[in-house]
Amino acid sequence: MRGPFLLSLFLVCQSMMASEPKQQEPLESLFMDASSIATKSALNTDYMPSVVSVIDADTFRDAGIQTLAEALEMLPSFQIQISPAGYPMTTVRGLKNPNAYLSDKIKIMIDGVDIYNEISGSSYFYMDFPMQLIEKIEVLRGPASTLYGAGSFYATINIITKSGKGIPTNRVLVGAGSYEYLTGGANLYLTAGSWDLYFDGYYQRNNKQLFSQQTGPWGGLNVEGKSDERMKDFSIGFTAKYDEFTFENRYKRSHYGNFYGFEGKFDPMPERDSGHENSYFFSQISYEKAINDAHLEFKANFSHREEGLSANIYSVAATAAKFSAVDINMSDGFYIDQKMTEQNWVAEAILTLPEYRKNSLLFGAGARYAAVTNDDFYSSIEATIAENREQILNHPDYDNFRYRQEKESAYWANPTTTLLPDNTDRTILYAYAQDLIAVHEDIDLVLGLRLDNYSDIGNQWSKRAAMVYRASDTVIFKLLYGSAFRAPTFIESNQNGHINMRAGDPDIKPEKTDTYEFTTVFKPALQSKFLLTVFYSYLKDVIDLEEIPNTDPGYQNFDSRTSRGVELEYYFRHSLRHNLYFNATVLNTDYIIPPEEGEEPIRQSMPDISKVMLKGMYTYRPSRLASFSAIWRYFSETTPTELNWVNDAGIDSTVDSVHIFDVAMTYRFTPNSVTRFTVKNLFDADVRDPAYYYLSDGGVQREGMNFHLSFEQQF
Repeated sequence: MRGPFLLSLFLVCQSMMASEPKQQEPLESLFMDASSIATKSALNTDYMPSVVSVIDADTFRDAGIQTLAEALEMLPSFQIQISPAGYPMTTVRGLKNPNAYLSDKIKIMIDGVDIYNEISGSSYFYMDFPMQLIEKIEVLRGPASTLYGAGSFYATINIITKSGKGIPTNRVLVGAGSYEYLTGGANLYLTAGSWDLYFDGYYQRNNKQLFSQQTGPWGGLNVEGKSDERMKDFSIGFTAKYDEFTFENRYKRSHYGNFYGFEGKFDPMPERDSGHENSYFFSQISYEKAINDAHLEFKANFSHREEGLSANIYSVAATAAKFSAVDINMSDGFYIDQKMTEQNWVAEAILTLPEYRKNSLLFGAGARYAAVTNDDFYSSIEATIAENREQILNHPDYDNFRYRQEKESAYWANPTTTLLPDNTDRTILYAYAQDLIAVHEDIDLVLGLRLDNYSDIGNQWSKRAAMVYRASDTVIFKLLYGSAFRAPTFIESNQNGHINMRAGDPDIKPEKTDTYEFTTVFKPALQSKFLLTVFYSYLKDVIDLEEIPNTDPGYQNFDSRTSRGVELEYYFRHSLRHNLYFNATVLNTDYIIPPEEGEEPIRQSMPDISKVMLKGMYTYRPSRLASFSAIWRYFSETTPTELNWVNDAGIDSTVDSVHIFDVAMTYRFTPNSVTRFTVKNLFDADVRDPAYYYLSDGGVQREGMNFHLSFEQQF
């Protein structure tokens, strides 16, 4: 009977909804035993009622992939861009809010543990996680709210580390590269009685500064400078297993410079430190028990996140000129400092019942409480206004003051030194059910339903229905439907209005999507496989920034957007020597430009994204000791914005198309001793990302040719 088995596979891919996942076979072994596909989880994705990709980390490392972000960008429909302030923005299937970059609308998990973030709704600070510590990455494209709730909107990503996988490994690794990059890390396995103990950790740093030219009609802007991308980042992980108990812990902390500046300009006050810091700690204990043919799991989780930002906005001279209009001697530039802390407490239970009359049922229920425990904000501009409020209001040239009430109404109505109101918190209660029905020997049907109750936005329903039809040994069809929602973040719903920062809207509604997918899997031979997916997503109550110059309000709901496209994947392997992976994406996404006062909204194709993406990875192994790999990525030119004020200023917001080639060589001195050398952007292509608010024609500069060398020794 295939039903119960397929359900278990589906839950494995979703991670922590059922038992511990089986060890992933390397990609080079993917097609070695196609007649026994039930024993290889990578092949089992063909039978899952979802669009799932499983990344084998060893294979991707041999091809020169260094980080989680680089691995994800090799998948269909994924595009990773860096905001000028240095925040990685993960766009899936063309769904993006061009300037609301904090809320990336994907869900990240580490070893099945959700990286919660109610303040800004983003897990971007995990995108630099090194592939050296990863065993595999499970990626589900499309909605998955029936199992994971809010945030599983465009994609759900589970990073499975070697420690979390429970692989006994003792090794050290070191690396170096361009921009004074250095890294070191280790895995350690110990036993203590009946306990299995797994440790991992890494440290990485660089001194990256990219020279660039910013050009545009902004007061004759045509300047050269360098970005500040200097980085220090480390993480420590610990997993302990004892019979049915698993205890997982991880701490990650990073500090980055502000890249091209908080508003896409080179640092206006280089003498003053700036940058953004993130730290995240989680601890989870879980208990799994088989009761007859049923499976029961309990888990409890605590997480603590700190987010800090120091940003320089305008130089001392520029800031002094603005205050001179009201005869105030301003001796500081415009800068902000902020620090916020969030904590989450979670408890969940999952019950998987034995098969009954061709039905395999799963039930889950849980509760989560999220609270902001620290919130400090300082603005040099606001501090000066507070000290001189009466003089400013009564000055005869008040109307010429840049920061007057008519322009910054939200701040003047509620002067405060916090980003959020006091005691900002949220309680979520949820329950879900899923049934996999073996309709026929070759047909499985999946039905899922979930209810989330939020203390601030009420009840939210998520639905899922999917069918898998095994037409023959070589052809499989999938028909999929899923709904998902994303709760507004605390920033979007509650943020206090500050100068140069948008105010939240307490009446904002969650955004929702209905997604339809049709997938064909075709395996004409043991050496090759094709996957073709057609998708259509309809979004409603989309949360985005409004474009009225005042900061009050800053966020609002827009009626609808749509995204549709085609994803093609091809795998080929011949003997042990040749391994090819290729994918192509063609998509189109609608976007509504929020209107200025008195104007109509403008509907256009989503700006800042590439409608065509081509990606390929080829590895040649002349022997078991050595391999040579090449990666090719093509992104078509981005769609320009149709914002009236951008076009009126003559700004070209298009980022040109680009071909990027990477090469890598891996050599194994012994089975336990490996070195890799990678050259990225081999032909020194001009790679750019969209500029913040289209400040600079053609986008902002990214890395040219650079290299990385690493060595790994197992014991």
